[in-house]
Order: sequence, then C-alpha cells, then structure tokens
Amino acid sequence: MAASLFEAAYARGERKNKGSIFTLFHHVAFLFTWASEGKVDLEFYLLSGFGLRYKQIKSFSDWLSEVVDKDSNTISAYNRQVMQSCKTFVVWFVLNYVSSSELIKADVELIALVNTQRFFWSKATVGGEGGKLALDLSDSELNSIENLLLHEFEEAKFDKGICHRNYLLWRLVKAFGLRIGEALSLRLEDLNLSGSDPYVEIVHLDRRNSNLDSRVPYNPKVKTLGRYLYIQPEDDDLVGLLELYVNKYRVMKKFIRGKMRVTNFLDHDYLFVTHGSFGAGKPLSCSSASRIANVIQRKSGVTFRWHLLRHSKFNRLYIAAQESPDRNAAIDSIVYMGGWRSETSLLLYANRAVRDSTRRKVTENNKRRVQNGSQ
Repeated sequence: MAASLFEAAYARGERKNKGSIFTLFHHVAFLFTWASEGKVDLEFYLLSGFGLRYKQIKSFSDWLSEVVDKDSNTISAYNRQVMQSCKTFVVWFVLNYVSSSELIKADVELIALVNTQRFFWSKATVGGEGGKLALDLSDSELNSIENLLLHEFEEAKFDKGICHRNYLLWRLVKAFGLRIGEALSLRLEDLNLSGSDPYVEIVHLDRRNSNLDSRVPYNPKVKTLGRYLYIQPEDDDLVGLLELYVNKYRVMKKFIRGKMRVTNFLDHDYLFVTHGSFGAGKPLSCSSASRIANVIQRKSGVTFRWHLLRHSKFNRLYIAAQESPDRNAAIDSIVYMGGWRSETSLLLYANRAVRDSTRRKVTENNKRRVQNGSQ
C-alpha cells in the first residue's frame, strides 16, 4: 500500500521520469525485503509518518552491506545509491503523513523530525555524507589513460570509429568534468562549434522529450543545472575531434533506394553511438559506457570509473580557487561549471582539499624534522 501511495503521488508530480521511479522502487525493494526478514512492520512506520528509528536504519544498512557487498572489503557505490533512495522514500512519508497527526503541532516540529530522519539515514550509510571525500586520479594515472586512449586513437586500423569515440568521450569528460550521463545525453543540437567561442550546452532533463530516446527507461539523465561550457584554448582540438567524429564515424547502415548504404543521417540526434557490424548507430547506453571504463581499467592498470574523472577536474579547480586572488568569483565559476545550485555542493572537494593540505603540511614538517635531526 505504501509503495502505491508514493507511486501515485509521483505520477501527479511535475517530474514524471519512468526510469527514475523504476530505479527507486528497485532500490526500495531491498528495504521491504529486510523488513520482511526481520519482521518489521514497515507499512506501520511509513503510514504513521514518524519514519524509522536509528537502530532500525543501521540494521538495514548492515544487512544491505551483507547482501550487496558480501565478502568485499570495499563498499560499492550501489550500496550508497540504495540507501539514498530508501531515505528519499521514507522521508516522503514523514513529510506527507505525520503532518496530519495531532502529535505534530507546528511546522518547526515537522522540520526537526524530517532533518532527524535524514541525519539518521546519512549517518547509517557506510561511506555516507559526513567527511566523504571526492576520490580522484593522480596526474600519473591521468597521463597513463590519456596515453593509452590517444595511442589507440592514432594507431587504430580496424576500429577507428570505436577508438575515436572512446578518446573523444574521455576528452569531453576530462575537459568539463561532466557526469557520464551528461556526456551520453549530448545531442548534435547541443554543440555550437562555429565562431570564435565554440561551446557545448548541457540541457536539463526537464527541457528534453525523453520519449525520443530509445534507451528509456534506462536512458542517461541530466539532473544538474543546464549550462554553457566553452571550449578552452588548451582543449581547442576538441572542435576538430567532434567534427570528424560526427562527419565520418557517427554512421549507420540503411537501405536507401533499394541498396544498403552507410549514412550519417541517423534516426536520433545523440552524439555518441555504438559501432561495429551489428547495431551500429544506436545511442550509446550507460552500460556500454561502464564497459568502456572497465576496458580502460584493464588495459591501463589504473582503477577507473568515469566519475573519478569528474572528481579529478573539480578537485584541481577547487584547490586552484583557494589560491585565486578572487576566490569567490573562482568558486562561482566552479559551481556553474559543475551544474550545482550552491557552493555547499562542493563539500566533497573541500574535504579533499583540506585532507591534501593537511598531508602536505605533515610531510613538510616531517622533512624539516629529519633535516634538523641530521644537522
């Protein structure tokens, strides 16, 4: 019953993205399974509007780690995604059901209850919000992957389209700190490569017609704010890479006037496509992008996920902003570039910068002690 109420409310809302609600319910299924196994009356807690107790949330978190991560020594990103979805689900019931109770006399009490519930979920999430760092790639790791993809791009003989696509995808994510979903959502109409200031436009999902995307309901989604990202001088070769990919490699085979021909007039407008003998020209999926990341990791020997590349960009920009004579302007530029609403979204990068700064100071202090001790 609770799930049906949530789904009905979602359907009445403004943001009706089938993929998003499908993913959330898939995650919430873990919560209902845990409740069933532990004989927790989840429906009662949800419909009463008071949320779950911290001990219950922590119990679910521990159970989830056993189910999802099993014997692994690391906590997967999927684990945290499930916890985030369940938090969203439970907090919705707090907001919508406890307010009608006589026990909640004022909005301030409701806000306190909601904030407490959110705090419980964040605290119980392994690797959760508190002190979380934006892990990234070192300069040597970035160079290793760059050299690998560039070599394959330049030396390719049989898979030129694939190698060009993979290198271009790498360069775009690296240049702008894109989420992989943002890169896969790019359309030809989002590219403005003419004139003296070429740019790429990131368009929010609310301004798109997702029915045109054959990848629905698993289509990549742009959930950050829309923005214009101008190609900088150090990346000016991106214009040529984009134009060559669109004109030569973004193609498919079609029957034209009774004959099978290769054409770059596709049935969709998405930039990145599949290549090969079968199914060429389809929009590149999130799962395909993940497989590309796995291949990069295997060939380079570097632990790699696309989001690490985004972190690498913004970690470096954030550190540089701290040394800028106009820090506020530099931070505003980073917030805009990342598609965030405020500076608070940079907490991941602030934590990383503080940690790295502390490490540098400790290292320098240790060096001085060694030098002073040897004199």
